[in-house]
Amino acid sequence: MKNPIIPFATLALASIALAACGSTGSSSASGSASESQTTSSSEVITTTSAEPEVKAVRPVKAFSYGETLKNASNFDLFLTHRVNLYENNVYEYIQTQITYGYSMNLGTSVITTYGTYAEGTAEDGVTPYTLNKAAEVLLSSYSNAGGFRIQINTSSKDQTYPTEMPAKVQGEQNMANNKGDVINEYGIGTKIYVGNDNVLSFVDPNSEEENPTKAVVDTSSGAVDSVLKELDKIRIVGNISGEGMVHYVVDCLHAFKDGTYEYIETDLTFGYSMVLGTSSIVNFGEGSFGQGEDGVTPYDLEAAEDVVLNSYSKAGGFSIAINTASEDQTYPTEIPAKVQGEQNMANSKEDVIKECGPALTVYSNDADCVMSLTDPNAE
Repeated sequence: MKNPIIPFATLALASIALAACGSTGSSSASGSASESQTTSSSEVITTTSAEPEVKAVRPVKAFSYGETLKNASNFDLFLTHRVNLYENNVYEYIQTQITYGYSMNLGTSVITTYGTYAEGTAEDGVTPYTLNKAAEVLLSSYSNAGGFRIQINTSSKDQTYPTEMPAKVQGEQNMANNKGDVINEYGIGTKIYVGNDNVLSFVDPNSEEENPTKAVVDTSSGAVDSVLKELDKIRIVGNISGEGMVHYVVDCLHAFKDGTYEYIETDLTFGYSMVLGTSSIVNFGEGSFGQGEDGVTPYDLEAAEDVVLNSYSKAGGFSIAINTASEDQTYPTEIPAKVQGEQNMANSKEDVIKECGPALTVYSNDADCVMSLTDPNAE
């Protein structure tokens, strides 16, 4: 089980839970070989050659935003938006969603899009970024209440069409006839605006428009395979906990075929008729599948190699951003508090990993896109 991290909002009686995540990342490889060569003068020359170090691909910047909306059926949507930006101008945009109604979780979805981006010129402390139309879309969506399991991976050679997409309204069968239909549904580009707190917005806070709207960008993206590696499996799970102050938590595992993983956890905390806090952790490390039993296969995540964390509260007035892979990350650094009023500090990268990226095991359903955080076969 994961160790919980609990950020706090400085409202009376308000606290925000944030659970620690697993990790994914590529391991660095270096090696050397020595060989002796004999010259014509019998002089022995020793040469050393080294393989170039493989640098793990990690975000250089990360932003997040949490919100609540109503869907077409008037159910509550609890949404967290996460954008990771990489050195080669590739973005990863992760949207997690829990649909709530009839006092239950009606559905959990994670949509991850990959494309290229351009950074604009900062103005009054706000930097615009253009996220071009996606090159690839990963979608996982399920409902225990509705009885559906849907998964789409446009980057996979095994993806077939037509394929079902999540319904927009209850009872609808929403079909994609090709990859372009999926991208047009979930991968339309947009502009985002980011201030010094690393909280993103879809509308320009410096705009003089009375009612600014979210921009649509239909410029196509270039190659994204430097970030999106070949996937083995994608697994998700959504959980709701608490009363009064409720945590809508979504975990997502991207297990890659090279033995690395990316583990994403988002926590949107709602109470007092507002979003009290939003947290998003992406961990990078190495992992492997174990021996399956009764349709469930464990996936063991080693302790994270790197942790990229964003946690903020407009209500509580705090914003925390940590990227252990960044050369600009300094220590000690504040990490989300476990109890209200605490100042929780990490003195090193190792402290951050211990708190936010410990080793853990999740349990993958062999038949569909769902996983469990506890062993369903345990007695």
